Amino acid sequence: MKPVKTIDDLIREKDLTAEELERHRELIEECRAREAQLKEYSRATRESMAKMTQELDKLSRTAEELWQEAQRLSRRVNGIYLHVAPVPARKVYH
Repeated sequence: MKPVKTIDDLIREKDLTAEELERHRELIEECRAREAQLKEYSRATRESMAKMTQELDKLSRTAEELWQEAQRLSRRVNGIYLHVAPVPARKVYH
């Protein structure tokens, strides 16, 4: 991906005269303000993504713990059922 050029980078590249700079002053100021906004939005987005990643990691760990607990309870219930099931319900192989 190409590096993003700022308005100041473009001004240096184009080697604008003082007259051209004055003529485009409002546009240049608007570009600088938008660059600052984009910088802030990018920072906020990165921060939000980091927080979201942490929360998703927590959610994943919790889901894994719940699954393991459900498996443990399932084995326990099956063990209890085998002890309390009536004899005819059990299959006996000879």
